[in-house]
Parts: sequence; structure tokens; C-alpha cells
Amino acid sequence: MRYDGLFLTGSSHHLPAPIGVEEAVADGRYNPFDQAADEYASITVATGEAPPEMAAAAARVALRRAGTPPSGIALLLHASTWFQGIDYWPAAAYVHREVLGDDGRYAPALDVQQMCAGSLGALELAASYLTADASRGFALVTTADRFGGPTFDRWRADVRGLVYGDGAAAAVIGRRGFARILSVSTVVDTALEGMYRGDEPFATAPGRTVDVRARRAAFAAPANLRRPAGGVGERIASGLTECVARTLNEAGLTIGDIDRAVFPNVGLRVLRNHYAEPLGLDVARTTWDWGRRTGHIGAADQLTGLTHLAESGLLEPGDRVLLVGIGAGFSWTCAALETITRPAWTV
Repeated sequence: MRYDGLFLTGSSHHLPAPIGVEEAVADGRYNPFDQAADEYASITVATGEAPPEMAAAAARVALRRAGTPPSGIALLLHASTWFQGIDYWPAAAYVHREVLGDDGRYAPALDVQQMCAGSLGALELAASYLTADASRGFALVTTADRFGGPTFDRWRADVRGLVYGDGAAAAVIGRRGFARILSVSTVVDTALEGMYRGDEPFATAPGRTVDVRARRAAFAAPANLRRPAGGVGERIASGLTECVARTLNEAGLTIGDIDRAVFPNVGLRVLRNHYAEPLGLDVARTTWDWGRRTGHIGAADQLTGLTHLAESGLLEPGDRVLLVGIGAGFSWTCAALETITRPAWTV
């Protein structure tokens, strides 16, 4: 959908200290051949803060940078991909209480479950919510995850080319700001839902160890009679290219107009071969050098990458930025932005 008169007003990330990948390679947690292909340098690892605490910290900074009081927020959306610290509990409500409190009495606090496309899915919902009623001034999007523990191996739980980092990000959407929201669109292919379910039976309670590699192998096995027609790789590539094309078309842009692109923080080989180059983008135009120092932070990669560009003074007025989100399920959400001004909070 194309949007008129909506902007990113402020953004922030909250990241724990990074740890180098060398120790994980040395002790066998991270395959050295994978590391050579991925070229991750470090991964951000939380040692104390829970995801909602990190989200609240990022949100406070984003609000301050936006110059928006808590009372100005009409909607709070919190996206996550993994355990937020407590079962049977709405993390969005915690972020709302910590950041908006009683000033946000009329701002719904909702959790968004779109996996690693969650922050951009929340951005799309927030933009549509503001568009529906001109009296709604601002929306706040947060996302946070902390991976690890006995049931999630950040180094090997997912497919090769993905190592998970911890952290949070937040963005304020409003009717003024440093970057105009040109368009946001989503494409879904739920025939691929089983890729992250495999042949596991439904459980009555959480607590299983996550092994995406085994799930995807079961999904691709000839015995799986519910495999979708066409190759899985082809369907994933098609969803990505269709979503990007749809977003750019709605924004009145071509891929050649894009100055910066923010993808999920996948390893370099995956980024180059499956994301950037098939779309006609050079890796140098992406935030790869940033992402290789944090790892894949669930749904936060797009907002952490954009914040990095803004804080580092790497966005010039007139720059067009493409944000790309990909979530298990399967969904793709992309956003096209145009920088209006360098934010005053550039550091």
C-alpha cells in the first residue's frame, strides 16, 4: 500500500555487548566451514535483560528522539519471534506500562506474530491504523528477542547461514519525521508453513528443543504428501522478488533508485546469493557490515539496520531505502522509505 503523509519520526536500538565468534568455532558450537561462508564477526548476547526490558529501553529512546510524549501514542505494537521471558503473558502490555503508562490509556498494546518479518508487519499495521483516522498522531513499534537457553542453540537451531543475536529496536511512526514512508506491502505463501513445523506433533505445552534443520528436512522429504508444487527454493525466491517489486511499484521506484537496502542479518553467502544479487543490488549498498557484528536479531534487523544508518550519518536527504523482512509461515514484508533530513540525533 502506498502511504501519503506518514513518516518515521524516531528510531532506536538497544543491543547487548557483542562476543566474537572465534570461541564458538574453537569449542565446536559454530561450524568453521559455516563461519567461513557467513563471515559473521560477532554476535550480540544478552546476559541479564529480558526481551521486553530491552524493548522498553529502545522505545524510550525512540520517543525522545521523536520528540513525542507518551500521550501522543495511539497504538503500540510489539513483535517477537521467541520466548519473551514468561509464559501466558502479553509482552506488549509490559512495554506499554513501562513506556506509556497511564498516558497511553487509549492506545491499544498488541503483540505481533509474523516471525522475522514482525517489525515490518507491525510497521504496515501501524501505518494503516494512522491512515484510518487523522486524529491518531503517532504509533510505536517495538521488537525484541533473546535467544539461547537449553531449547534454542543460537549457532545451529536454524539453517546454515543464520546465527542469532539478541537485542531490541523501536520506531515511532507519525505525520512528521526524518524519513517518509512511501509504501509497505506483504506477500504470503502459507504452503510453506510446514517448513518450520516439519513432522513434529502438536504439543500441549512449550519446551521442546528447536531444530529447524530437522523440520525442514522432514518437510522436504518425499514422504511428505503436503509438499507444495514447485521447488521450495523457487517459491521462496518468488515471494521475495514479488514483494520487492510490489513495494517499489507502489512507491513509484525501481531497484536502481534504491540507495540503501536493509535485509535480515544473514550470513554473507546467503545474503549475496539469495537476497541482494538476485534483486540487482550490490552488497555494498546493504547494511551487511553492520549485521555481521550483531547476528540475526529476530524481527529487529530492519530497524536496527536503519537506526545504524541514521546514527552513523549514512543517510542523505533524498536517499531511498528499502527494508526487507522475511518470516517463517511464510511471509515477506517490504517497506520503501525516502530520507527527508538527517535526524538531529545522529551520533
